[in-house]
Amino acid sequence: MTEARQAAIVAELVRQLRDHGSWAGETHVQKTAYFLQEMLDVPLGFEFQLYKFGPFAFQLRDLLGQMRSLRQLRLEPQPAPYGPKLTLDDGAPQLRTRFPKTVRTYDPHVSFVAEEIGKYGVGTLERLATALMVKLELPDGDASARAALLHSYKPHVSVTDALDALSQVDAIRDKARAASII
Repeated sequence: MTEARQAAIVAELVRQLRDHGSWAGETHVQKTAYFLQEMLDVPLGFEFQLYKFGPFAFQLRDLLGQMRSLRQLRLEPQPAPYGPKLTLDDGAPQLRTRFPKTVRTYDPHVSFVAEEIGKYGVGTLERLATALMVKLELPDGDASARAALLHSYKPHVSVTDALDALSQVDAIRDKARAASII
């Protein structure tokens, strides 16, 4: 997928996250984009790796910076100790105009992720996205092996919380299947 099409999907993701009451900070965009790509098969083409708060794509961080410089996104400062929210800027509508088919094709996926995952705080997003990463790394692993791996990646996440996150990821996947998103 071209960078311009990636930007169109990311702008739509930010819009829908905000519409669904999400904080829509960079961590929210990173984790929801991870679910879009890895669970819902939206071909964004980002290379995610395990990082401080779970799966993270440096290319996505760079794209967000480029979108800000092109005035497609802007940061909305928040009072301390909170980080900024992302919001659409004046250049965002041209992405929908230039790539209506791309936006329309992936709108059900973006809407699903914004509604189902965007509502969570950073800690929950970290657990859920890392749980999805673990499920993809251990496709044949049982729940205890997956929970142990998640805990080894994120020692502050208890095995009990890891099991819960893995179960939540299964429920999200089941809901996506029921909605014919995947």
